[in-house]
Amino acid sequence: MASESNPDNLKSRETSQFRPEELPPVTPPSAGFIVQLFLIPALIVMAVVAVWALFGKLADSDNDWKQLATELSSSNEHRRWRAALGLAQLLQNEQIYPPRDQQPLATNPVVVDSLTQLLSESLASTTTTDEDIRHQEFLARTLAALDADEKTLPILAEAMKDSHNIEVRKSSLMSIAAIAGRHFDHVTGYSAAVTAEALAPSMSVRKLPLANPTISDSAVLEQLRRSAQDSDPVVRHLAGYALGNVSGPDSLVQLRVMLTDGNRLAQANAAIGLSRNGSIDGVPTMIQLLTTSLTPFEYQVDPALKDEAAPLVAQQAEARHQIEEVQVARNCLRAIENLWPQIDIENRASLTAIVTQVEQKFPASDVRQQAGELLKTIGQP
Repeated sequence: MASESNPDNLKSRETSQFRPEELPPVTPPSAGFIVQLFLIPALIVMAVVAVWALFGKLADSDNDWKQLATELSSSNEHRRWRAALGLAQLLQNEQIYPPRDQQPLATNPVVVDSLTQLLSESLASTTTTDEDIRHQEFLARTLAALDADEKTLPILAEAMKDSHNIEVRKSSLMSIAAIAGRHFDHVTGYSAAVTAEALAPSMSVRKLPLANPTISDSAVLEQLRRSAQDSDPVVRHLAGYALGNVSGPDSLVQLRVMLTDGNRLAQANAAIGLSRNGSIDGVPTMIQLLTTSLTPFEYQVDPALKDEAAPLVAQQAEARHQIEEVQVARNCLRAIENLWPQIDIENRASLTAIVTQVEQKFPASDVRQQAGELLKTIGQP
């Protein structure tokens, strides 16, 4: 008993309770702890720096475009095209974040003149390398971002001529379609409704078809007419898309002719273009397009292909076909919904039947869902 009360024993027991070897084992920090301690603060700092850099870049944009516009006239070819690329990026940025306190670059005379002159000079060149062609394609697409029809349309009309490279012509057609589309949406009030997050105005409110084309440049209209009859199917279906946006009586006449085009995409763009202008003339074509979209893909083997290349080519063709069919089906379904109040009873029955089949059998689930929503809209179970 006395030994238990011995001061030395008590001191010994007290000391033993705090020996280092009896401390809890040291474990490495968990991943969650590291994320909280280091990663999250680092991400916050990076976000702050990125925002600061963005505003700094925007503040310097006024000097940027002037420098880039100056370099477009440089004798150094690489500097010219780097400047063109930089201006294209600034134009794209302005479409996302429109300027409030300065003139938009899309209407700035210096920018407009610099870009159009560069494309004009390139098209006039007697020697064109592959790199020249790529530059022409790029510039032709870039002109779509400019809001200066009196300067851009004559150059694009020249670039659409069949004397130029086919890829340059395609890029020019896409730009014409984009420019005409902006004008079409503005005239019909569609853009204003979308901006206000309201429902798109009905066909009757849009006063369709338009009495006058959205583009009045005679050279562009002539090249569109020629492109609609071109031997290249891609040129034709791009022309069909552009004509739907150009609108006006003459464009609708050309679109009706294109309903009998031998190319499926050209037919589709003609039918969609007519529907965009409030015309039901393309409805039978849309019924046919939706019907054939349900048939399995069959690839016709090219006898000129080597045996080892044939499977890859067939696979690429099938993938391209699937992408195209999805786009055609979606556009047709959207057009049917817009036109439904104007469609006669006979065509309504045919459309309801094929849309029902699309809902049940189309390979892509998003198209099946869109077809189902359309059936609900038109009052079908």
